[in-house]
Amino acid sequence: MSVLNDGRNEIRVNNSDGKCLLENWVEERSVKHLDPDIKLENDVTSKLQILRHGHKGLITTDLDAKAEDKTTVRVTYTPPVLDSTRQVGSKKELLEKMLFGQVCKEMKGSGVGMDPGPKPTDFRSIKMVDYDFKFEPQKIAPTRDHNYRKEQPVTFWSEHKEKIHGTTQVKTRDSAFRRNDAFSKPIGEYWNETEPYQLENYPKM
Repeated sequence: MSVLNDGRNEIRVNNSDGKCLLENWVEERSVKHLDPDIKLENDVTSKLQILRHGHKGLITTDLDAKAEDKTTVRVTYTPPVLDSTRQVGSKKELLEKMLFGQVCKEMKGSGVGMDPGPKPTDFRSIKMVDYDFKFEPQKIAPTRDHNYRKEQPVTFWSEHKEKIHGTTQVKTRDSAFRRNDAFSKPIGEYWNETEPYQLENYPKM
């Protein structure tokens, strides 16, 4: 008896009808109903050669099987059980129905709380609504007085001057930039001048 094969014969004896269930007649008899009905031509041929790919539906994949349509929710779902015991008395139930009917009649008669229904869809554009033959153009009145000679124009730099490092805060709009106003100098006057980073006291100017 061999220790490596757990007591099985090292020499294969052709006395088993399965491939995976080798020399185990108890298991082969339990799955006998899964084996196809094969008529052997002679006694020499064994089912081991015929079932060399295993038992169909047990060891191999049955490609002809129907797709499973069950889910965990469908299997574990339990329908709710309704309690048939009366929770409200018959007198109270009839009284509630009568009061509900009276309130509905009063609301229908007065028209209060009734849904008027959806409004018709307006397919007109903004131009068609705002501009017609009665339209009279008017100038928008200014919100405050402006002096274009003294006020500083709104530019990209005036909007982002607070984010520039080393620039003093400008509290009034009637004055230009304090220190970083070199970009407003004409190009012809700016040639061959010292760059700001080349100055001695930069950035403490």
